[in-house]
Amino acid sequence: MDHLGAITLFCKVVETGSFSEAGRQSNLAPSSVSRRIVDLEGWIGASLFHRTTRKLNLTEVGRLFYEKTQGILLDLEEARVLAANMEGHPSGLVRVTVPASLEQHIVVAISLFQCRWPDVSFGLISTDRQADLVSEGIDVAIRAGNLADSRLKVRKIAEVKRRLCASPQYLTTAPELNCPQDIGKHSCLTLSRKPGYNTWKFTDNNKVVEVQASGGFSANSGNMLVTAARHGRGLILSPDWLLGPSISKGELVDLLPDYSPFPAMTALYAVHTYQRFIPPKVKIFIDFLVERFGDSYDWAQNPAEADLPDLM
Repeated sequence: MDHLGAITLFCKVVETGSFSEAGRQSNLAPSSVSRRIVDLEGWIGASLFHRTTRKLNLTEVGRLFYEKTQGILLDLEEARVLAANMEGHPSGLVRVTVPASLEQHIVVAISLFQCRWPDVSFGLISTDRQADLVSEGIDVAIRAGNLADSRLKVRKIAEVKRRLCASPQYLTTAPELNCPQDIGKHSCLTLSRKPGYNTWKFTDNNKVVEVQASGGFSANSGNMLVTAARHGRGLILSPDWLLGPSISKGELVDLLPDYSPFPAMTALYAVHTYQRFIPPKVKIFIDFLVERFGDSYDWAQNPAEADLPDLM
């Protein structure tokens, strides 16, 4: 019996809360996972899980065994990573979730990263949903704005300016727009995925004013809102990673320059769950994102159309 493999599998079952999910992440059938756990219990001489309920619950022995073995596995992994670091060759698969509105920026960044570190491969998931990094086996999530989950380790990779914009076509027939309070007269393009997202805030003489944004078009995707704005459907309030290329081409116009959106910037973060150490493939990738999206990054450039520098 492979005791170390069985213990590793047991810890994955505990962390994912599912035999089937632990099997999926380990390329094993649920029946194989169950059989290995039974073998492990036979070796220990005690039950690790209560099997009388639909939900997996650890026995008292199981909780103690998990607490002790988790630390041992972390020490073993740390030793392996330290050895790999000596070679300076990060490798392996990095699974990343990214909001749909940032797809092109992240895909181009990864292409550049792989020019430097060709032994690192990537599996990308485009989603605006807040993925559970542990249960879904995600290494890094790129997230924007306020972060609520305190269990995650967070590193800021950029701060991006927010703007109020509209197309020249829309502005030819739209009501006047001289201050934030005039927004109530306009058709606004709003995000629909969160309550309260339609309250727009601006700074007016060092005071924050709120206006209600409403209109005939809402979507749960920033990309769809930008397309609607370019086609004259109304005002849009978004960060430059969405608006920059359209502004540079004259498809959208920056509005109310004397009234900055509040907050004026949206932060981008790389988040992960690694506690005691970060695998080199993950750490170096996050370092690269910070380097790539620093203060000199041009959010007005369509990343898919940019010339890729020679990083070899």
